[in-house]
Amino acid sequence: MAKHLVISASPRAMGKSVRTAKELVSKLRLRFPSDEVEMLRLSDLDIHYCMGCNTCGENNECYMEDGMVELLAQLETTDHLYIISPVYFAGPPANYKAMLDRFQPLFWSKQGNEPKRPAHLVVIGDGGDPHGFEPLVTCTRSGLAVAGFQLHKVLPFIGSELKPADIGHDLAANLFREDN
Repeated sequence: MAKHLVISASPRAMGKSVRTAKELVSKLRLRFPSDEVEMLRLSDLDIHYCMGCNTCGENNECYMEDGMVELLAQLETTDHLYIISPVYFAGPPANYKAMLDRFQPLFWSKQGNEPKRPAHLVVIGDGGDPHGFEPLVTCTRSGLAVAGFQLHKVLPFIGSELKPADIGHDLAANLFREDN
């Protein structure tokens, strides 16, 4: 039995990213009925931004006790990670960037030597940014690497006409294809 964790990285409690994450959870439960499938919304977690104090470099843990404690505990037992994130000015929203930056203690404690678990990034956007979303992908890849994950797939869903149910269907088709 494996554990699948779906994280909605949107600061909005009921935006397109959250609705898409819920669609993905439904698809995962159908596809892997004996596996554990959970969803976290970053908007529900109080995650403070990294202060850059370097305390974590001395003792391998952050001095702040906030929503990261719960999130790190979830990630520790996760076999497959899926992140659904909006793109803000080509990069991650502030709460998602705060989460990634707070992986700093993992950098000091693990140094990225363990085998990497698979992660997937689903990019949600209404479109129109001429700079794309590569900074979002780069930040995600870097942060997840120290958290013990390797970014396997990046699936962009850009366009205001896209509906979460349609994205969920296309997302499942892309994630579960055997030739990828």
